[in-house]
Amino acid sequence: MERALRLTLRAPLASFRRPLDINYQRTFPLPPPTTVFGLIGAALGLSEHDLWRTEGPVSALKIAVWSEECPGRGEDLWTLLKLYKGKMQRSPYLREILFGVRYTVLIGEAKAALRKEAPVSGSEEPSHSEIFRKLVKAFHDPVYPLSLGREDELAEVESITFETVEAGEPRFHGTVLPFDVRKFRLRPLLGSGERLVPPIVERVPLRFSVDKRGVRKPDRLTVMSFLAHGVEVEIPQASAWRCCGRNFVWMTGE
Repeated sequence: MERALRLTLRAPLASFRRPLDINYQRTFPLPPPTTVFGLIGAALGLSEHDLWRTEGPVSALKIAVWSEECPGRGEDLWTLLKLYKGKMQRSPYLREILFGVRYTVLIGEAKAALRKEAPVSGSEEPSHSEIFRKLVKAFHDPVYPLSLGREDELAEVESITFETVEAGEPRFHGTVLPFDVRKFRLRPLLGSGERLVPPIVERVPLRFSVDKRGVRKPDRLTVMSFLAHGVEVEIPQASAWRCCGRNFVWMTGE
C-alpha cells in the first residue's frame, strides 16, 4: 500500500483536443497526461522550462485520472481570421466540448523519487511528504489559474485529501490506461439497457521537451486508451490499483 494525493476537480466545460485533429477537433473524454502535469505546474507557478526539465516535478510524480460522472457533450463553432496575400480570410472549425465535467486526479510519488529520498541506514521509514505538502499548499492557493484544456476553461478544486492506494481488480471505466486495450480480450460488464462506448486509443505524449526558444515538442509518445464513464470493462491480463472504490492504472506506467 502507498499514500497518494487525491484532487477532485469540476468545471462547467472542458475540451481535450485529439492531437491529429485540425478543422474538426474531437475531444478525449478525460484529460491526457500533459494536461494533468500542466495543471500541477500552474498550481506551483512553474514556467514551461521548470515544469518539463529532466529533474522537474514530472519526473518525481506519477498520475492517474478518472471521471466521477458522465459529462454532457456539444460542439461550438469558431472562426479564425487569417491574413493571406494582404487579404483577410475566414477559417471556420468545429470543436467538441464536454459540459459539467468532474474528475479525480490521483498524484503519487514516482519510484525514482522514493529511492532518492530513502534513508541510508534503512532503520526508519522514509518520509515522502515534502512534495505532497507543496502540492496541497499550491492547490489551496494556486499561483496561476487552473484550467482543463484552454486557458479560459477554468477548473475548481472541490476537495484535496490523502488516500490509500492498494492492489485492485482489472475492471475499469471512465479512466485512462497506458496501453492499447485493443490488444487484449475485453469483457464488458453490461447491465440491462446499457451499451458500451468504444474506447479511444491514441498515441499521446507523457511530457514535453522545451528548447531554448521556449518551443514545446511532444516527448515520450505512449499509446493510451481512454475509457468512457459508465460500463465497466474487465481486462484479465492487466494489473490494477484501487483507491476510493475505483480501479485504475498509473498513466506514467508504474
